[in-house]
Amino acid sequence: MSLRLPHLVLACFVCICIPLLATGCRGRSPSPAAEAPAATTQPVPPALTPSSPATQAAQAPASTPADTEPLFLPVPARYRSHIIRTRLKGFPEKLLALTFDDGPSKNITPRILDTLKKHGAHATFFELGSCIDGEEAITRRIYAEGHAIGSHSYNHPASTTPEKAITELKKTAVLIKKCTGHSPQLFRPPYGNIGNLVKEAQREGYVSLLWTISSADTDAHATVDKIANNVIHTPNPGDIVLMHDSSNHDFTARALPRILDELGAAGFKFVTIPELLSAWDKWLSTQAQAAPTANPPIPPKKR
Repeated sequence: MSLRLPHLVLACFVCICIPLLATGCRGRSPSPAAEAPAATTQPVPPALTPSSPATQAAQAPASTPADTEPLFLPVPARYRSHIIRTRLKGFPEKLLALTFDDGPSKNITPRILDTLKKHGAHATFFELGSCIDGEEAITRRIYAEGHAIGSHSYNHPASTTPEKAITELKKTAVLIKKCTGHSPQLFRPPYGNIGNLVKEAQREGYVSLLWTISSADTDAHATVDKIANNVIHTPNPGDIVLMHDSSNHDFTARALPRILDELGAAGFKFVTIPELLSAWDKWLSTQAQAAPTANPPIPPKKR
């Protein structure tokens, strides 16, 4: 009996003290206020491997947005090698495509771009190769700000031979691609003439665009109000508006804010030609009707 007593005392000591020690290590349950970290306390992130995506994200400055490539929207296949002469009948969306010919010019095009940007509007610029040459920075700005760029030939000829038509298109295409990284997919013939330039453009797969509303800004008696009224009082959903941004079109640049203000208030949205054609294509896919008036494509040349 005397030999077992020390063992019994030791066992009782262990049973009483160990729970007390464990309670002391854990401490009391903290209050909700005690659980909240101090405002200046930052959690320590887990270790990251140098090559992991999490490491790269953590190392990237949070305030610096990633560079983004301007959106290049291909035109729908149904319109390639075709001539667009009219708006799509029955098209319900209040979309307008403003187009500007004969630029870029250093005194007018930047003003037009500033106005479009202020209004959150987009447009399409049909550029002359001879005007791009030396004003590449303006063409790059047009593309960078989300507008579409098409070819308007190199020298704006009223007519040309088949051989010169090829040169006119290729020289301009090279300049546009140099500025944007993309070959043009849109063409507007000078003066709206359907001749060798359009035939060659069709062979190359361009969409040849005319217009459905003219601002008449080339008229000798044009004024700011006349240009604005010609556009504001006549649009229908899906119309294509002809304007100009060459160096002698100050009235056009001055009329543009009113056009955007009044038609924007009427619910119109200003889009590029590729955006408009994509909207047409989407709507046509739900309709049992033919595509808008268009000439059949001309087969490619045999090389």
